[in-house]
Amino acid sequence: MTLENSTPPPGRSAEWAAALAQAFGEVLGRPPAEHGDADARYGAYYGGNFLDEAELDHDPVWVGRAALAGEETVEPGHLLLTPPGDTAETELVFDASRSLFWVDPRELPDTLAAFGADLAAAVAESESGQWRGALLGADLGRIAGHHGVDLASADLPRELWTLWQGRIASGDTLLDALCAATGLTAATSPELVPAGLGDSADEVEEEAHELVAGVADPALRDYLAAFCDEESHDLALVRFAPADDEDGQDDEGDGDGDNDFDDADFDHDDDYDDYDESQGGTVVVRWDGAVDQYEVTVRRVIA
Repeated sequence: MTLENSTPPPGRSAEWAAALAQAFGEVLGRPPAEHGDADARYGAYYGGNFLDEAELDHDPVWVGRAALAGEETVEPGHLLLTPPGDTAETELVFDASRSLFWVDPRELPDTLAAFGADLAAAVAESESGQWRGALLGADLGRIAGHHGVDLASADLPRELWTLWQGRIASGDTLLDALCAATGLTAATSPELVPAGLGDSADEVEEEAHELVAGVADPALRDYLAAFCDEESHDLALVRFAPADDEDGQDDEGDGDGDNDFDDADFDHDDDYDDYDESQGGTVVVRWDGAVDQYEVTVRRVIA
C-alpha cells in the first residue's frame, strides 16, 4: 500500500505529539527536544543516485513558478520510502521552494547574460554557507522571475539546473522533519499510523526491534522497527552522533551543560554510525534506501 506524505494537517494533539517524540527519542538515542535550541529549524531531504538515473533531477515539475514560490507542492509520483517487509510505502510530496539545486549558467546564450550573471553571483554567495554552492529553489525562482525566464523551457541548457536534494514537505520542527522522513506526517493519531512489519517482523534484524523496544505506542513500535535496521537493503538506518557530543562536550564545549543527555550512556563507537563533519554537524539521522540508491536525511537548517 502506498500512502501520501504532505505538509502537516491540523489535528495532531499534544498527547500524540508527545508519543511521537518519545518514539523518535528511542530511535535517535535522546529526545528530539535535546537536539539544538528551541528555535532551531529542521528539514528532511531526499537525494541520491536514483534522481539522476531516473532523470527526475531534471523533471520540469521542480521548477514551475508556483512550485518554486512555495505556492504548491511537487508530487513526482516516483519517489517513495521503501521500508522492508509488509510496511506501508509512502509516496513523497516535496517543497520545491526549499529544495536544493545545482546551477551552471555557463552555457546560457548571450541574450541571457544578465540572468547568468545573477545566478553565478548567487552561487558564489552560497559557497560559503551551509549548502556549499547549491541554491534554494526559492532563490532560483526569484532570479528567474526577475529576468522573465521560464526554467522549464526546453530551449535552456539541460545542465542549467539540477535537483540535488528534494525537501520533503513538512513543518520546521525536528519532530515535523522526522515524521516527514518516515512517512508519518499524515498520522495525526494512533489510528492513522501506517501498517508496520506485522507478520514480516523477522525481515529486520533483532537489533532493530531492540532499538524501538521502549516505544510506548504498539503501532508506532511495529512501524518504526522497519526504519531501524542498520543492515537493511531496503531502508538502512544511519545514526549520527550529535555534533555537541563528539568529544563528550555540550554546546559551549566545557562538558558541563545543563541538558539532560548523559554522554556516559552511550559508547559512540557502538551507538552511532557516523559523525557529520561535512556541513557543520547539522545531520541528525539518515536512511539509505535500495542499497544506496537514495538517501533521506534529516538535518538542522542553518542557512
